[in-house]
Amino acid sequence: MRKRLGAMMAAWLLAAVCCATASAQENFPNRPIRLINPYSVGSVADVFGRIVTQHMAEQWKASIIVESKSGANGSIAAEDVARAEGDGYTWLLVTTFFTTSPSLNLVMRWDPVRDFTPIGMICQAPNVFIVPSSLAVKNVAEFIALAKSKPGVLNYGHPGKGSTGHLGFELFKRLAGIEVNPIGYRGYPQMTADIAGGLLNSSFFSTNQALALTQTGNIRIIASIGGGRSKYFPDVPTMAEQGFAEAQVTPWFGIVVPSKTPAWIIAKISQALEAAVAAPDVREKLDLAGCSAKSAPLSEFAAVIKSDIALWAKVVKDAGIPAD
Repeated sequence: MRKRLGAMMAAWLLAAVCCATASAQENFPNRPIRLINPYSVGSVADVFGRIVTQHMAEQWKASIIVESKSGANGSIAAEDVARAEGDGYTWLLVTTFFTTSPSLNLVMRWDPVRDFTPIGMICQAPNVFIVPSSLAVKNVAEFIALAKSKPGVLNYGHPGKGSTGHLGFELFKRLAGIEVNPIGYRGYPQMTADIAGGLLNSSFFSTNQALALTQTGNIRIIASIGGGRSKYFPDVPTMAEQGFAEAQVTPWFGIVVPSKTPAWIIAKISQALEAAVAAPDVREKLDLAGCSAKSAPLSEFAAVIKSDIALWAKVVKDAGIPAD
């Protein structure tokens, strides 16, 4: 009799747990979610994050708040989310800083692999290789030839240490065997006047920012940096077409959550993100903002992150860039 009662009690408890779990899954989310943006309000990351989370919020009929926590090249935001409860209500918007920080920081209180679980990618924002119109080069080969004829004379601008514009150009320099001096800025807007005026000899610019500059006639695009030719500059060959496939490094944006987040919550967020990225209106909005919607859920996104961590560690080491 006791055995029978024990079995009945165990079955009842199992059923109660299953019902509670099912109820929790059905009710998630039942309060506002925070997406922490590591950059300022109005930045491209902020824009991309708002576009995709608006659709996700509509799916759930819930509230997703995009909160800016800029500083320390993303580390302030990353540390905040790494320490958050793993309840699915705090997310981190990630991009290049997430995979370059381990190689560029002497002290880090967060780890991109240990402390986070990838949800999925939002989009990719291809760059273009630009030079001022006053520089007498029309393609990558001519730029390399000029740089080799004047070692250490040419320069390139980048929007901050560890950015794709910085490490991507350092990768290109190593592959091309040239010496071009880096000049760091606080962002792309500050670089615009200098490259248009010829003070900067080159840079990797985002496509949407380059569009505005090409209309002035002050710059020339000598290569597209991405998986294929830009639809905005279809006559411009890619880096791969010009012999530098390894330099085809494209910035991406995605979402991660604290590693202690339960699998069922991760799956639910991932499904909503995938639905948002696939939605025609979201894809159109991202495209207009300069980012091509890109699906890379869960393990696929995790593989991208691990691959980029290894890539940038090698670039930083080869370029002799000191950690801070």
